[in-house]
Amino acid sequence: MKRLQTFDDERYSAAKKNLEPLHRFHPFCARFPSEVAEAAIKSYSRIGDNVFDPFCGSGTSLVAGLVHGRRVVGADIDTLAGILTEVKCSVRHPAYYRRWRKEFAAKLNGIFAEIECHWSPSITPRPGSSVSVGSLVLRVPAFPQLSFWFPPQLTTALAGIAEAAHSCRDPHYEKVALISLSACIIAKWPNTLSYAMDIDHTRAHRRIQRFHLARVLEVYLERLDRTVSCLGSLYETYSRAAVAKKLHGLARVVCPHDARKALPDMADDSQALVITSPPYFNAVDYPRAHRLAVCWMNGHAPADLASRRDYIGLHRAAGFDAESWLSMHSGVRKLIPTVILDNESLGRSVAGFFADLDKVLDEMWRVLRPEGHVVLVIGDNMIQGKRIASHSALVELARYLGFSIREVRSRKIRGLRRRYPVGLFGFDGPMTHEFVIVLEKPSTNKPTARRESCGRNR
Repeated sequence: MKRLQTFDDERYSAAKKNLEPLHRFHPFCARFPSEVAEAAIKSYSRIGDNVFDPFCGSGTSLVAGLVHGRRVVGADIDTLAGILTEVKCSVRHPAYYRRWRKEFAAKLNGIFAEIECHWSPSITPRPGSSVSVGSLVLRVPAFPQLSFWFPPQLTTALAGIAEAAHSCRDPHYEKVALISLSACIIAKWPNTLSYAMDIDHTRAHRRIQRFHLARVLEVYLERLDRTVSCLGSLYETYSRAAVAKKLHGLARVVCPHDARKALPDMADDSQALVITSPPYFNAVDYPRAHRLAVCWMNGHAPADLASRRDYIGLHRAAGFDAESWLSMHSGVRKLIPTVILDNESLGRSVAGFFADLDKVLDEMWRVLRPEGHVVLVIGDNMIQGKRIASHSALVELARYLGFSIREVRSRKIRGLRRRYPVGLFGFDGPMTHEFVIVLEKPSTNKPTARRESCGRNR
């Protein structure tokens, strides 16, 4: 297999450390592993090269790229993913976080003291309105199921935290405060500030627990400390790589963005490496998983965010002509069990999923420079008891587009390293392995018949 002979200079070598702990201030389901991102970046790009992740999630590949001296662009359709990635790509000096944290904690203490002093059982926060407590007027998210997941006093306390965050003059600190709030809500029961037991696995169950204001503030400040500690350590890692003061010019995050469409201002043949983990079919429902947290970040109801109809792997491909598409992709058709294709709705959804990935690969081809590489990490799906070799389907699509297939290998997932849904939703229990696919764009950049067709129809 062809690999670049890359040698990071001394400053990037000094920056190399285990990046995983730096991401552990906020849960993110099926997060991309740092070691895979780093290995791909070192093998298929050089210092100063452009690296793109069209499904950047919580920003793992972008952080790895920056630490190794690359220019990075990340995009995602998910609101929470975009905020997390933006924060990790714009960190501040630890001393700045400490000074801001002291001022912010003092503000929160005042808000919580006001709520404690003026609280009445008659106060009933209503979605999309404001709640008055003493001199405080706090906005309540327009989330219809708010009272199902949050009791009244907790709702008021969380609204107070969100209000304090939104009052930050610096947008970066506002995001730091909000992702700390999100981490409190998405945390597993009983450490969560909600009635939900397992939000990040997307099939949350409700369990009542008692909340006390003092404990709510304590839990939040503990999360905030964890966030700023990780971000401060990330800044020091960037400093050792001599990129901490240049992040603004080295990193770009676009959110929301649909990976099937052209990314604004990204030129053809401009990227040395595209590295990403595409979505799975009907397995990780990010809109559902993140709704309880995102509503506190911007006050919107879930319906106002990126629609499930736009999420690859979740929408039902309404109006999609599956039969026509599959007739032109016989290799993919052979990988889908007949029992699934015989189910008109399910067959259309699965075919639509692969058609979406086809569009994503087409966009990867556009932005990738000749002899550039794509590194994809994806697992297979279990649907109605039948396993679908999604990684093989990706290889078929890539070959049809004109990519050279450089490597396809299985990668074992170490226990507790990545979190997946459990049950009948896309997987048959926690995944034990996934596949790493390496593609290369030919040096001649000569279009195949399929490429010419794609170019005419773009």
